[in-house]
Amino acid sequence: MPGGSSSWAKLQISSDTLSTMKYGNFLIDIYEHAHNMAKSNIGEKKYFYSPIALLDQKSAVSRLNRITKQPEMRFRVEMWNDKVENEVVKHLVEIVGHEIKSNKVRVIPLEKVILTSNVHTADYSLSKMWINYDKSKTLRLYLSCYDEKVCDDMADQMRSDPEQFHHFKLLYSLSLSQTSQTKQMAINMESITSGQIVSNLLQKFGDKKDIFLTANDEKKMLTEMATSIRMDTFDDSEVGSPDTEFQISNFLKNLLITSRTIIKEQNDKIWDSVFWEEDDYRPDRTTSILNEIVNNLLDTETQQKLINLFKKVEKQSAIKEKLKTSSNKDAMEKQLFRRNPIEKWEIAGKNSSDEQRIQHNYDSNSWADVDRISSAISDKLANNSDSSHGIEILKEDLEKLLEESRIHVQWDGEKFVPKPVQLSRIDLDKFRAFRDSHQKFPLFQDRNFRVRYTTADLSVPIRFMEHAELTVTNEWNELQDELKATTELLNTTANNLMKTNTELRNVKSDLTNKFEGTKQELEKTRTDLSKIVDELLSTKLKSTEKQWSEMKINMENLLSELKGSKQELVKTKTELEKTKANVNSLSTKLNATEKELAEMKIRTVNLSTELKTNSYRLGHEIKVAEDNLRKELKATSNHLETTTTNLNATRTELRSTKSDVADLTTKLNARTSEIIDIGKMPTSCADLQRMGQKISGFFSVKGSKKTMEMVYCDFYPNQNDKQKWIGYTDVKSAPVYFYVQRKSPFNQSSTPIPFELVLVNKGNAMNLTTGKFTAPRPGIYFFSFTGHAKFPASSSKLHLGSSLYLNKVTVGSSFIQESNTVDDQRDTLTFQSTLNLKSDDQVWVQIEWIASSMFLHDNDNHYTHFTGFMLEEEIENFT
Repeated sequence: MPGGSSSWAKLQISSDTLSTMKYGNFLIDIYEHAHNMAKSNIGEKKYFYSPIALLDQKSAVSRLNRITKQPEMRFRVEMWNDKVENEVVKHLVEIVGHEIKSNKVRVIPLEKVILTSNVHTADYSLSKMWINYDKSKTLRLYLSCYDEKVCDDMADQMRSDPEQFHHFKLLYSLSLSQTSQTKQMAINMESITSGQIVSNLLQKFGDKKDIFLTANDEKKMLTEMATSIRMDTFDDSEVGSPDTEFQISNFLKNLLITSRTIIKEQNDKIWDSVFWEEDDYRPDRTTSILNEIVNNLLDTETQQKLINLFKKVEKQSAIKEKLKTSSNKDAMEKQLFRRNPIEKWEIAGKNSSDEQRIQHNYDSNSWADVDRISSAISDKLANNSDSSHGIEILKEDLEKLLEESRIHVQWDGEKFVPKPVQLSRIDLDKFRAFRDSHQKFPLFQDRNFRVRYTTADLSVPIRFMEHAELTVTNEWNELQDELKATTELLNTTANNLMKTNTELRNVKSDLTNKFEGTKQELEKTRTDLSKIVDELLSTKLKSTEKQWSEMKINMENLLSELKGSKQELVKTKTELEKTKANVNSLSTKLNATEKELAEMKIRTVNLSTELKTNSYRLGHEIKVAEDNLRKELKATSNHLETTTTNLNATRTELRSTKSDVADLTTKLNARTSEIIDIGKMPTSCADLQRMGQKISGFFSVKGSKKTMEMVYCDFYPNQNDKQKWIGYTDVKSAPVYFYVQRKSPFNQSSTPIPFELVLVNKGNAMNLTTGKFTAPRPGIYFFSFTGHAKFPASSSKLHLGSSLYLNKVTVGSSFIQESNTVDDQRDTLTFQSTLNLKSDDQVWVQIEWIASSMFLHDNDNHYTHFTGFMLEEEIENFT
């Protein structure tokens, strides 16, 4: 349902639901245009419907983002399709009681979308930023994982059992930009102590005061708490700012984590206070089992295989660290050589090549040998008759033991030992005190602070493809029933036609004789009419030559649009290839249908016996039909004689028309001979007169410097007064203007200043992210920039300068400098410029010179402005 009315009013959509249509297991809300009641013409009324959110679970894939170096799980959600749109149109016709054209019904024009979840996401994260919705039928979404294995597993789960992702939801915004709001957030102790992890800690550790969490469990606990607090604070249609959960987690971390330590030794007593998801796989215990197996139960060869397995993991970890180091080093070198593009790209290319090579080696050394080694060890244990060691373990359990140990256990050259684990100390008495008596510690009080959020206009849960009832099963059953009925009807008709065929042959012979004479007369008439039509077409083609010229221009424009459509068709082809796989599944059903058709054939043979019984009755009916047909043929013959008389009269009228057309052709040729093509665009009244213009008036002609000029032509007085110049004509193929602002400080030099808010951007020539304006057409443009510099307290000279760039060339600069400044002292720098630009020229503003601790000051009051617009367009391609 709509979350607010301002966005709906801006789009002129009534926020009240007109009707709700059931489609599969969806309920689609339908709205109407706000001005529908004022429109008397029912054909002009417009309607809108809410999108569906249908998960395409087969599209789920796991991949590594090469730019962010972050594992991602990507999937698609179907927003709407043509069938849904057709069903909405049918439903509206039933509701309003009259026909509605499909072009008057469309999906609500949503501007932004965000994916949310109502459960905590300790192993993955969803983007906190709204994304622009490009009005396509399919929306591509992704989530980021903290571990590549998590993304792989989630992609497999989505493909096999998508209902596990029922907590996903899509929020939609109709606004062109979200308005940020604030509200009070309360962090209470009940939200902190009610989570699953805290419950597990209190149950597992009894009366212990200090317990320890691994970094991963700490992250899960804080995320679970932060999600619970966020869900208590925000409504379903509200979206917190990207740093909201970070604020909450940071507060909880400072409140709950008393200290940190690193545990290294296997016999350290602190292990008994460490929370581990499954105690049997805690590193101090798994190392004991592994050492017992490798020392007492295995031969030398199998021992070495097991040791090498863990050494391989150590090598992979080292390669992974080298990847991180290489990535960090690459970032530092890019920062160091930022002012030298040649060296920057050489370093970037080298590091990229090294990283790809290392990554390839890392991927090739996977944990693929664990199954083979587990089998070998299990066989050794099964064949070992000495059971005094007390170790009995199945292959499946051993394989899980190795999997759980790979991250936290290492081989030190003599034995298996736990890897150093960083732990966080938790004071569990705080949780017990609140749970048992609601007593609060001095530092354990409720906290309140304000957070920013935005509001969605629509909230829709994501449904699943296999339960959406959007299949062709029902349609196939109906088609099958229709096929059975049609088969029976065809068999009956075929027998009737065979009997009737003989009678019709006799009738055909009689008709042929009667029509032979008429055919010759009609053939002669057709020849005469053909000649007359040819002459009329020739005249018509000459008179419409000018119209064809205009249509040619329209066709060229249409061809340009078709090129764009071709790209969309390429995308559609990809989707059709996927649909082809679904069609293969239908072939199996068709094979089953063939069997049913064979059974129907047997029943058809039985029906033929019954048809023979009815043949005598049909013979009588055919005879009656033959008599009726002869009467009809006689009437037809009389009608043909009347038609022949009418054709003779028409022939006389056409001869008269031919004479009139000849007179019109003579007059048209006389007028056409006066029109002359001078081979160029007219530049004066004289050129217009040469082209055949005779009536005086105002005309646009080509002027100097690729401009258009307005002149008055008087073709009758003396030669000196024939042309009077009026002035220039402002010609713009399309308007171009923009006005953008910042809302946060900025101090990076030698970088185009990006902007965060756009008030107007007609022509879409200004890119907020890059800060660059790209001229769509040649012409004269005006630009203006204003900034607000902030000085710190200093006794020395401080300065800040900015420049306007045109294609990497400085056009102009603005510079301010102050001495003996006080803290928070401010000054304004500004400049304007008028430039003659060609198509695709780029213009931007960047800081050129800046003293330490200085910056362009900005906040929600917006002190940084950049605006520009086309003054005059240069007219190109004159002949």
